[in-house]
Amino acid sequence: MKKLVSLLLALAMVLSCTAAMAAIDPAKVVKSDEKFTIAWLGGHDTTPMEEDSLVIAWLEEKFNVELDCWFVDRSSYDELLTTRIIGGDVPDIFLMENNQQFSKFVKQGVCMELPIEVIKEHMPNSYAWLIEYDPSCFDNVSYAGKNYGLPRVNGDGQYNYAPMWRADWLDKFGYVDTVPMTLAEAEEVFYKMANEDPDGNGVKDTYALSNTGMLPIYGAFGALPDRWVDDGEGNLVYGAVHSGMKDALTLLAKWYKDGLIDPEFVTGENAGGHWSLSIPFENGVVGFSSPGAFYQATPDFDGPTNEETGEGSNFNFGKTVRTLANNPEFGYEKVRIGYNPVGENGYHGGDSWGFTTSEALVFSYKLEEQPEKLARILEIVEAIGSDYDTWWKIFKWDLEPENYNYDELLGYVPVDPAYDRAAKYGENHGNLFNSLQNPNFRKVYDPAQYNWADSMPMYKTGGYSRVKLPVTTESQPKYWTAMETLRETTFMQIITGEQPIEAYDAFVQQWYSMGGEQITKEANEWYHSL
Repeated sequence: MKKLVSLLLALAMVLSCTAAMAAIDPAKVVKSDEKFTIAWLGGHDTTPMEEDSLVIAWLEEKFNVELDCWFVDRSSYDELLTTRIIGGDVPDIFLMENNQQFSKFVKQGVCMELPIEVIKEHMPNSYAWLIEYDPSCFDNVSYAGKNYGLPRVNGDGQYNYAPMWRADWLDKFGYVDTVPMTLAEAEEVFYKMANEDPDGNGVKDTYALSNTGMLPIYGAFGALPDRWVDDGEGNLVYGAVHSGMKDALTLLAKWYKDGLIDPEFVTGENAGGHWSLSIPFENGVVGFSSPGAFYQATPDFDGPTNEETGEGSNFNFGKTVRTLANNPEFGYEKVRIGYNPVGENGYHGGDSWGFTTSEALVFSYKLEEQPEKLARILEIVEAIGSDYDTWWKIFKWDLEPENYNYDELLGYVPVDPAYDRAAKYGENHGNLFNSLQNPNFRKVYDPAQYNWADSMPMYKTGGYSRVKLPVTTESQPKYWTAMETLRETTFMQIITGEQPIEAYDAFVQQWYSMGGEQITKEANEWYHSL
C-alpha cells in the first residue's frame, strides 16, 4: 500500500502540468489517411498477445494502423499501469477497472476530456445503442460535469440474481413445482428445513441458508449492505445504514440463534472455489442459496456428448448447476430457481451488476494534440461496438465464420466437429478489443443462454445495482477501507449474537462520524447534479 501511495505522489508530480491543458477541439477530430501506431489497452487480457496473431494483422490492415497491444496483469493492474505512466508511457486507449482508478487518473490529468459531441460524431451507432440500453450510462464516465471516456456496459446486468432452492425439500414441505414468494413464506420453510429432517437421514444436520442466501433477505428490507440505493426521496444512502437494515439484522440474528443459519457462513459458501458455487448447498447442508448469476444456472441445452458423433455439450453453460448435476449425490433435478422473497413493505431483490459496469474506457491526454489519431481509435471502437461481423471476428477470435452453422437455439455450431479454432488463431484475446460489450450482439451470439434467461421471469424482477454510485467521491479513498471493515465486523457480530442488536445504532453513528457523513454528502452532490 505504501508503495502505491508513493507511486501516486510521483504521478501527481510528473503529470501536474497536464490537468491544465485545454480540452480537445471537436472540429479538429477528423479522419485522416495517415497510418497510426496505437498503444491499445482497451480491455483485460489473460496473457500477452502473440507476435504473429492473424487477427491482429487483420485489424491492422482493416483500419490502417499498427497495434501495440499492452498486457497488464490484472492481479496488480493499478500498480503496474501507474508505474508505466510515471515513466511517461501512457496507452492511447485504456480500461479503468473501477471508479477509484477512473477518479484518480482523471484528477491527475492522465485522461483527456472526451466531449459527448465528439462521440456522437464519430461513434453515432454505438452512442445510439448505449443510450437506448442505459440512458444514464455516461454518468459513469463523468467528472465535475465533464465527460472523460466511454462506458462499458454489462449485457448480463439486465438480469438480477435469483435464489436456488432444494426442490426435493420444497416438495416435502408442500411447495410442489413452486417456491415461496414472500419473506414470511420463506421463513416458514426455513424453520422446517432446519428442524424437520428434510434429507430424511434422521439427524438434525441441515440449515436453511448461509452467507449468499442472506443477500435476498437483506433485499426484502430495501437494500444490500454493501451498495448505495435511492432512499425513495431522491437521495442516495449506503445500504449498511439504510432504514431497513436494523430490521434485517434483527431477523438474521434470530434465525442464527434458532439454528436456521449454517454456523460456517463466516467462511463463505464457495470455500475458496469458483465464486458461483455453494458448497453447503451442493452437500445438502442448506436448502436455499443465491450463489451466481443467471448464466451460471442455465441448463445443458444440447445434452451430454455423444462419443460416436461428437454432438452435444457444445452449450453446457451453467457452472453452478453443472457442478450440481455432475454430483451423483445431487443432480440437476434437485435445483429449483425461485424469486427473491418480498418483504412486508414490498421490497425485494438480490445482487445486480447494473446495466453499466464500474469500468471505464479512457484516452491518453496526449491525444489532445493528436485529434486525427483519436478519430481513428474511435472508428475502431465504433466498428467493433456496432458492426456485428467485425465484432464476431473479434469476440470469437476467428476470421472464418464460414466454418460455423448458425442454430437459432444454440448459436454457432462448427460445421466440422473437429474444427480447431485455437490451432489456427491461438488464445482468444477478444476481450482486449470488445471494449463497449454490445449486449445486443451477445444475444445473437448466445441465443440459448439469453432466450432462456428472458423466459425466466425471476431474473427480470429487479435487484440492487453494484454501480448505483459509479464514481468515487473525494473522501472515499481516505476512509472507505476502515468503514467497510467496521461494517463487515459489526454485522457478523450482530448476526452471531456476539453483539446485541442495539450495537447497530452505535455502528450507524460511528459510520457517519468516521467519514460516512462527508461521503454521503459528496455522493448526493454527484447524484443531484445528473
